[in-house]
Amino acid sequence: METKRLEDLSNINFDEDLEDYEDKSKFKNYSKKTAITIGYLLGVRQEFLETLDEKIKVNEICNELSHNRSAVVIRTLNNIRSNIILNFKRVSRTIRISSIDYQPIYKIDIFEDDFKALSKLDININTGRQDLNEYLIIINDEIQKHIDNIKPLFPEWINFKHIKHMFNMPTSNIKSESEKFQNNQNYYPFKRYFNWSLPEEKGNLLTTDVKILTEIYESNNDYFQDLSKVMDASDNVKNNINDFINNGNKIQIFVDGENCDPYRLASMFDSLKDYEIQKIEKVVVYYDDMYSSKAWLSLHLFTYGVEVEAIGVGRIKEDKSLVDHRLVGGVSKAVYRDNVDSVILASSDSDFWSVIDTVEANYLVLVESDKCGYDFKNVLREHNIFYCYLDRFMTPEDDKFFNVMFKKELEKVIEKSFSLGNANDLLHNALIQTRATVSSAQRDNLYNKVMKNLKLVIDKEGNYSISIE
Repeated sequence: METKRLEDLSNINFDEDLEDYEDKSKFKNYSKKTAITIGYLLGVRQEFLETLDEKIKVNEICNELSHNRSAVVIRTLNNIRSNIILNFKRVSRTIRISSIDYQPIYKIDIFEDDFKALSKLDININTGRQDLNEYLIIINDEIQKHIDNIKPLFPEWINFKHIKHMFNMPTSNIKSESEKFQNNQNYYPFKRYFNWSLPEEKGNLLTTDVKILTEIYESNNDYFQDLSKVMDASDNVKNNINDFINNGNKIQIFVDGENCDPYRLASMFDSLKDYEIQKIEKVVVYYDDMYSSKAWLSLHLFTYGVEVEAIGVGRIKEDKSLVDHRLVGGVSKAVYRDNVDSVILASSDSDFWSVIDTVEANYLVLVESDKCGYDFKNVLREHNIFYCYLDRFMTPEDDKFFNVMFKKELEKVIEKSFSLGNANDLLHNALIQTRATVSSAQRDNLYNKVMKNLKLVIDKEGNYSISIE
């Protein structure tokens, strides 16, 4: 006999409200992939996520996440948790037990699909009881059990501890936490719950990565400051650089390798159009042999065919670098000998004002916000020398140049740390220790099945060992 509903739930608004928020145009130069990912994990409906940005490939992000078991687990659990809290009293009345009038929570329309999704994922949170607080405790336990599995969805530079805290509902006092969410539900992104210490009106937190990350960090008494990872160069910055390159005849870039980030400079090339890159004759990098990044030696792999001349500069005295002198001389020769009319100078060091002041050319200066002081920027402004922040060109995507260099250096470190020797020798010595006689065919079989499948296993503390399957 089918159970009878105690209350008609058709008029209950379980859906998130579509929020109004600030003019999106002022956020167009900020990345949104992390915000979209967090919104998906919170349980925000895809059609609402699509309103956050018409240009970003929201569908691709959501489709990718929908095929990630761990992401679906967290999304489904948090969606159930949010809907339970928002409709606590009505749902409690509906699932109360009284002989024949019992409506299981998993049969209520708003929860039915999510419970079916959990069932397919082999997760059962059904208690068979009417206590919704008990459901919230079980859901929180399940979320914490699976939360570490979504870590790969976020870049390394995000403190994942803060993401974990975001999805951890304090169950020591469920009543007050639930009331806080209920009373401030319009402040939460599309009315989806997360652990927020002081909810207040801040518009839609999912507008940009920087907005949601700032709030998450602050909720953990931390400060998010790595803006270069969540910003792209503004249209004005790009247009000015485009104009500078288009208006130049002979263009060269001079780099102070001690005061410039090679990865950020490589990101600038990613933003340029092909015909603009072709107008740049050469990149000249002066770097200190001992104290500058060796990545400059590989920069040419990421400048799309533009010649890179990396000049190592030694020191006469330990405390005195000669990079600045060599760079000044290089710019002078380029202008007066090679007829270079447009110079892009990549450095945040004010010492190079002298070359701008004395060597007549068109200048564009690439500085970094965390290295360049106000006085130098003020001098540039006063003399109508355009400058822009090189770190604005960093994108939220994986940095190809950095990844290549990191893997190369990691290989060197690993090689210096330990050496297993030749695989054939290892197999031979192991066979000797077994005191067994094997045929050449058996030996080849062991080599292919065992030696070729050795794995380096690293535990949570960073300790590593060799796994033999």
